[in-house]
Amino acid sequence: MADISDVTAYLAAAATAVIYPNGIGSPSITGHDVRIFEGWPLADQLDRDMTGTQLVAGKAVPRPGGPVANVSVYPLPGATAVPYQILDHTYTIVNPQQGLTVTVNGNVVTISGTPNSGEYVTAVVDRSTVLSATAATVAALLAALQSQAVAAGYAATTDGIATLTVPFKYEMDVRQGAVGTLARVTHRQKQGIMVTVWAPDPPTRTTLSAAVDAGLKTKNIVTLPDTSEALMTYSRTTLVDTYENVTVYRRDLIFDAEYATLEQFPGYVITSVAIQLAGGWRDGPQAPPSPPPAITIDP
Repeated sequence: MADISDVTAYLAAAATAVIYPNGIGSPSITGHDVRIFEGWPLADQLDRDMTGTQLVAGKAVPRPGGPVANVSVYPLPGATAVPYQILDHTYTIVNPQQGLTVTVNGNVVTISGTPNSGEYVTAVVDRSTVLSATAATVAALLAALQSQAVAAGYAATTDGIATLTVPFKYEMDVRQGAVGTLARVTHRQKQGIMVTVWAPDPPTRTTLSAAVDAGLKTKNIVTLPDTSEALMTYSRTTLVDTYENVTVYRRDLIFDAEYATLEQFPGYVITSVAIQLAGGWRDGPQAPPSPPPAITIDP
């Protein structure tokens, strides 16, 4: 299911793509190193990055690459207004995958390939008997289907390799099934997320902030790892210069992320349907009481 960490991971990745358009192995848009991460910066590490120092044997020494700007992605405390809840839609995340090929010629079923996890084969014989099995190998699958057929009164045989012979009376219908993954939205939430640029000087802050701001606004609807979609909308910008005496220049870009929590569950291909009839009003347990006998009164 989607989690707030999926949203912050997307924002961090989107900021990285903007700041390092040619990949992290190439220079950033400022020409200097930029540290991009989820969470809030550690004070000591931020001080070293802004002053261009690093710890060597426990001592702060100049960093060869100079200062390192930071871009942090941090969820704001609490959620904003609760969005409209749409909870009645079920959809497919992963379609059922089949690794077997099944063919029927008369009363002979031929199966080849390698079954995927949970894949099954169903044979409906004479419209009344259902044979259905899953197994890790074709041989085991054939053996299971044969055993069910024999138990149902059919003199079924198998070569143990690829074929199953079922001497049916009228007809035989063979179907394949597998397991997919379905999902249903159980809740929607809106969360404010702050993307903060920490820079050692105003020009670096301006370059990074403008690029990140424009980059994050190019895509309002994003797909999360669980295939659900999140709506990303810009909220506001805050400029903070209260730390300039320690050479830290900050700009906050705040976005509202509306995303869904999903309930995921397996979905099976239906290969047969069994109908069970309960007793009716005439003879079942729910039958009404019999009417009282008629009373005749002679005049």
